[in-house]
Amino acid sequence: MRKRKAKYICFEGTEGSGKSTHTEKLVKYLQSKGFKVLQTKEPGTPLAPLTMDLRGIMLDIKYEPQMTVAARELISQAIRSIHIDKVILPALEEYDFIIQDRGILTGLTYGHACGNTHMFLAQLASEVCRNFQGDWHELYDKVVYLKNDAAKGLELAKLTKKEFEAGDAMEAKGSAFMIQIAKDMDEMVHAFPHCTINVEGKTVEENFTEILRNLNLGE
Repeated sequence: MRKRKAKYICFEGTEGSGKSTHTEKLVKYLQSKGFKVLQTKEPGTPLAPLTMDLRGIMLDIKYEPQMTVAARELISQAIRSIHIDKVILPALEEYDFIIQDRGILTGLTYGHACGNTHMFLAQLASEVCRNFQGDWHELYDKVVYLKNDAAKGLELAKLTKKEFEAGDAMEAKGSAFMIQIAKDMDEMVHAFPHCTINVEGKTVEENFTEILRNLNLGE
């Protein structure tokens, strides 16, 4: 097993569940405690600029007429392969914490909802994690699954996110698609060491306090 110093935490959930908000809050909290923290995201991170170019091809709806199910999934896996090999694996030896917005659970659930088989997705996950020298289920020390109302979260995301002028290909699939993603996440999250935070009806601070408690990071 590769030498590992950093504790690797990944936030997961459907659109509008607060992943980005809580990623930012946890990074700032840990930095305030004197820890060396790497903040990153999937699919696509400025820490690996090529992944941002690939993200645009994968998600910008202007490419939808030319996109296929297999092509989108292979682009997604290319992004993850670059991210893991060029960003994550070196950081595991250098940082105290790696805090990530979205990861393999998102890849599995969105990939399945888009039409790929579970077996195909699991095979690809194993391949892109090959240099980790461990099972892909073991990549993260903890997945923090933020569970929300998927349909409401999608509407919130559409109002607040304007990444692509023509629109986001996944958001355009609608609420039924997002509800299926949520159902898959409910099941597939059990493949990872995880905690589930039900975020509905609570403030950001209440949810963050619960996150710290589940990660054993509170005062």
